[in-house]
Amino acid sequence: MTSRELARSAEYIVQHAYEQASVTAADGWRQELGEFYGDPAVALIDINQQWCAVAGEGLVLYRLEQSFGQCAEYFRQPDETVWITDLRQTGPFALEWKGEDGAWSALDFLVRL
Repeated sequence: MTSRELARSAEYIVQHAYEQASVTAADGWRQELGEFYGDPAVALIDINQQWCAVAGEGLVLYRLEQSFGQCAEYFRQPDETVWITDLRQTGPFALEWKGEDGAWSALDFLVRL
């Protein structure tokens, strides 16, 4: 199965194989991040390497520190799905996402992650 890299930092790589996204640490540790209908479109890794985000059919945020594991999903529920085409970090626990309509929207997620 061929995988495609979506984001890379000094310590982590976010990639996907078809519709399944994952993050791999420099030490080889790997965690599945979820499935995205139509493949994930974009990902980013926090500048401080505390979290990563994967988007396409909605958005998945994943905590990279504190033994890994905390995850939050946005815009992925039936009838509430948002198709995201781009991401950019705007703060330590904040990002902006770009929808299919080309508009940017803010998301502050410190409370949820």
